[in-house]
This record gives sequence, structure tokens and C-alpha cells, in this order.
Amino acid sequence: MEVHAHTHTPRKKWTHYFWEFLMLFLAVFCGFLAENKREHMVEHQREKQYMITMLEDLKSDTIQLSYAMRYWAGINNSIDSVAEALILPLSFADFPKAYRHINQALNYYSFAYNDRTIAQLKNAGGFRLIRKKEVANKIISYDQFNNDAIRNIANQYNKFYENVVVLRNKVFVQYIINKIFNQYEYVAPPASDNIWIDSLILKNKSPYITEVQTALVFEFKNALLAFRRDFTNMEWGYTNLLKVQYELINLIKEEYHLD
Repeated sequence: MEVHAHTHTPRKKWTHYFWEFLMLFLAVFCGFLAENKREHMVEHQREKQYMITMLEDLKSDTIQLSYAMRYWAGINNSIDSVAEALILPLSFADFPKAYRHINQALNYYSFAYNDRTIAQLKNAGGFRLIRKKEVANKIISYDQFNNDAIRNIANQYNKFYENVVVLRNKVFVQYIINKIFNQYEYVAPPASDNIWIDSLILKNKSPYITEVQTALVFEFKNALLAFRRDFTNMEWGYTNLLKVQYELINLIKEEYHLD
């Protein structure tokens, strides 16, 4: 009977296991670094895309806000014209002039900022992607200024506006206001149309001014001037908001090298 001797492979040294472990560790670690780098690249791309759309929103906001400020300047001019026309005693009042400007004087134009990108940053946790802390803080401040200061000022302004409209409906004849609006909308008719407007007044309202009417006109004029005075708060808010918009635009352009 033949007896076969078992062959024994030589035992591996501990250094061999160490190098195997090291190579495996390096392979896993390099894979982790590659994945981490890829994730960072994706996040940086998302961050830049957020800044591109944020810049678009801000540019749109500056255009809309600048237009709103010019529009309000025209409204305030008409408010002044109506107030100047309502002289007491009412026998000296220029009602045709008041009617010419009443539509534009009580027109209303509000500004609402574009929160498209800011809403995305909030809902998707996107603020964590913004590495530039100054930019993130500035965006948050811009959002808060719109939602706190501007909204509060607008709410206060709305109360003055509603009060004036209620009194307007007691002093002025809506039919006449509608006739003028249908022809000119929110543009004040020229002074040459005073004769046409005066004839509308005579046809649709008694030319006699009673004490009650005088008191109402006085109350309306006071409310109108209070409404006009409160615009200084709105003007302050809009002016500061426009300043913040331009500061944020310049900061994003500088930090992210965008045009």
C-alpha cells in the first residue's frame, strides 16, 4: 500500500495579510473619496444653479419695484390734485378737477417679490448648499424684510386705502367716476374736459352743497391726506428694499462670478 504524504504550503507571514488589508482599505477609501468628490461637484453645481435663478429673480424684482415706485409717484400727484380741488367752503371747490384725478388718486399698485428660488431653498434644504455664508445671510435678510417690514407697511397702507374708498363713495357719484374711467382708465383727463365732466356732475348730482356734504368732504379730504402721508412709510420700505436688492445682486455676481 502506498502512503501519500500531504504537502503543506508554507504559512503566510503577517506582513502579507497586512498588505492585503492595506490594499483593500485603500481601494474602499479611494472609492469613498471619488464618491464624495462627485457629490460635492453635484452640490456645487446645484448651488451655482440656485444663484443663477436667484439672480434672475432679483433682476425681475428690481424692474417691478422701480416701476411700482414710479407708479406711486403718479398716484401721489393725483392725490395732491384732488386735495387741492376740495377747497372749503365748497362753493370754491373745483369738483371737475377732483373727478378728473379721483380714479388715479385711488388706484392701487402693490409690489410682491419673486420668491421662486427662496421657496426652493427653504423647502429642499437648499440653504445648506450655499457655502458663502454672507450670501446666505443676505438672502435670508431679504426674505425677512419682504415678509415682515414690507408686508406690515402694506397692511397699514391698505387700512388707510379702505377708509378713503368708503368716504369716496359717500362724496363722489360712482356713475360719474365710471364714465370717466371708461374713457381714460387711470390716466387723468386733460383740463379741457372740465366742461364735459361739469355737465356730468350737474346731471347726476344736486349742485347745492349741504352742511352734511361739507362735513363729509372735509372728512374725506383728511382721510385722503392721511393716506398720502402714510406713503412715506411705503416709500421708505421700497427705497431700502431696492438698495438691498442691488447689494445682493452685486454680492452674488462677485462671489459666483456671474454676469
